[in-house]
Amino acid sequence: VDEIEQKLTATRWLEIEWTDELLSWTSASYEGLKYINYPQGEVWKPDISLQNGCTKLEELGSKIILVFIDSNGLVNWKPFQVFESKCDIDSTYFPYDKQTCHLDFVAWSLSGKDVHITQGRKGVKLSDDLQRHGEWKIISSTAMNLAESDKTKVRFTIVIQRKPLYTIMNYIMPILLLLILDIFTFKIPVGTGERIGYVITVWLAHAVFLTIISDSLPQTSESIPIVSIYIMIQIFIGTVIVIILAIESGCAHLSDDEPVYYLLKTLTRKCRKRSVQSESKMPLWLDKDENCVTWMEAISALDKVLFWVCLIIFVLSTLISLLFAGLKYI
Repeated sequence: VDEIEQKLTATRWLEIEWTDELLSWTSASYEGLKYINYPQGEVWKPDISLQNGCTKLEELGSKIILVFIDSNGLVNWKPFQVFESKCDIDSTYFPYDKQTCHLDFVAWSLSGKDVHITQGRKGVKLSDDLQRHGEWKIISSTAMNLAESDKTKVRFTIVIQRKPLYTIMNYIMPILLLLILDIFTFKIPVGTGERIGYVITVWLAHAVFLTIISDSLPQTSESIPIVSIYIMIQIFIGTVIVIILAIESGCAHLSDDEPVYYLLKTLTRKCRKRSVQSESKMPLWLDKDENCVTWMEAISALDKVLFWVCLIIFVLSTLISLLFAGLKYI
């Protein structure tokens, strides 16, 4: 499956049978000859071709293929070919997606009155020596008859499912680890001066992974992968974190004479009370004026709150994304 070009490449052979009265004979008149093999180019055959192919229109089979003809005029033709057909890729649930691809065979120059095409009794049969694909596995394959204006055709449908392990190990897991690193930005002390550079590096890593995933999927607006939306949400959160850290860095250089914003001061006091309840010993700063809040203390309290807020958002968004994608896989 070529996801970028949205096409399916399948190596298969068709078994086509029809009766030609002009090719029948009496076996007794020819020393008991019951059948012959003849080159496919030397006998009449229906001009069956792949209707939804991606390459130029070509005759099925090749000159080296022989057709089997019995004395009753029954012709059996088994053309072998590599077929390339169009396949609309729905990448919404990537990497847990299933794709349904069709191969439509029709007689091009003959109407349904001249040639009536129907599926055989054998249907679709997978070869015993079918090579397994590293990324996709075949779920089902069916055949059905279709009528289109004055033509008849046979549609072969193949349902394939992606094996998600490779994508999870090489794309999803690194993204989750980067998100965890993004959250732990708030655990870096503001005085170190390394926080903005750190979070921008993580932000760029998110953008790189989004580019890699986008390059491996079809360029279409019909379906947007959930994982791409998930990464975009995390990039947005990372952008907000960069802005917050930039503001915090500016506030960290303010003197203690500058008044702390009311909301930050209220948040810091609540963090103080929680610290007092969790500590067995009384902190030294309780001897100070309770209304005295420094900028560094306010930034530290804000970082604690933002750490848990981002962690909750990360867990919820991850669970929701996995739920939507996983239900489709099941």
